[in-house]
Amino acid sequence: MKFQTPLPLKPGDKVAIVSPSSGMPFLFPWVYKQGLNRIKEIFKLIPVEFPTACQSPEYLSQNPEARAKDINEAFSDPSIKGIIATIGGIDQIRILPYLDKELISRNPKIFMGYSDCTNLHLFLWNLGIVSYYGGAVMTQFAMGGGMQDYTIDSIKKSLFHPPIGHVSAASEYSDADLDWADENNLNKKRPMYPAEGWYWHNTQEKIIEGRLWGGCLEVLDLHLSVRRYLPAFEKLDGTILFLETSEEMPSEGLVYCFIAALAEIGLLQRFKAILMAYPKAQFCGRQPPEGRDAFILNQQNAVKNALKDYNITLPVIFNMNFGHTDPQIIIPNGGSVKIDCAAKTIEFN
Repeated sequence: MKFQTPLPLKPGDKVAIVSPSSGMPFLFPWVYKQGLNRIKEIFKLIPVEFPTACQSPEYLSQNPEARAKDINEAFSDPSIKGIIATIGGIDQIRILPYLDKELISRNPKIFMGYSDCTNLHLFLWNLGIVSYYGGAVMTQFAMGGGMQDYTIDSIKKSLFHPPIGHVSAASEYSDADLDWADENNLNKKRPMYPAEGWYWHNTQEKIIEGRLWGGCLEVLDLHLSVRRYLPAFEKLDGTILFLETSEEMPSEGLVYCFIAALAEIGLLQRFKAILMAYPKAQFCGRQPPEGRDAFILNQQNAVKNALKDYNITLPVIFNMNFGHTDPQIIIPNGGSVKIDCAAKTIEFN
């Protein structure tokens, strides 16, 4: 399967701002505005707010076709050079029937977003268009106390200077939240935790290369049930699966069952390796019953136990910095990755 890499952006380019999932910009406009300002000030891009970008959650829920219309028009508008999602949500799958495959295929552009935007990343992967997993307006761009350098560097490489190239583990990370309802938090930095570095499991002295496919585990789990938007399984032969979990903080049982389901349908055996992000282990003051540290370890063990039970010795690199923790590596969904298990290096090409 051939893939198109959209043209990189240049300073001064216009980027569409869209809300293909939830209406958080409507509820917290001061956070949204800070994100837009950072797009202008740090990245020298011109954000163009599309009609649904700042609509109410109720409107967006009732109008999936309007959300899809914004996506179609952002791809078709020649003045728009890239597309950035404001935030994720829970029902983006509802917009997929209204997306124009032929129009989008003719006009490949950079798309950036994560979490529920796994739906759009799946859609674009099926069209053979590389997209960028990470970097939402309300979260990474609007980060309280200033954007993190690690994230800025990865976003700049993704938008302006692909390929991303070698990536490294962050020295610290956070899954903490600051209440968006309190405008004083716009200037506050969240607490950070020491990072343990990448944890390499089942890796041998070899080099692994393949195309990236994946996203948010909970969204992919939905698609395992729906089976309408997954690629033909043979197209995933030799690919690298990347996975992360959201603020829903799925139990170790759910994570085990997800990996087991991939094995049961014969999909897990097609991957060459798994890249697994640090899980988000707290949300709005709520932690899993077992606590943060145990939750993180239990999730790793769920993946390892499922692989062991199905006698699959798939290499897994845990504790990566993408998804629902910060700072973020941007993952080029549909792009290729080179994993050097001997040198313990990862390179996005």
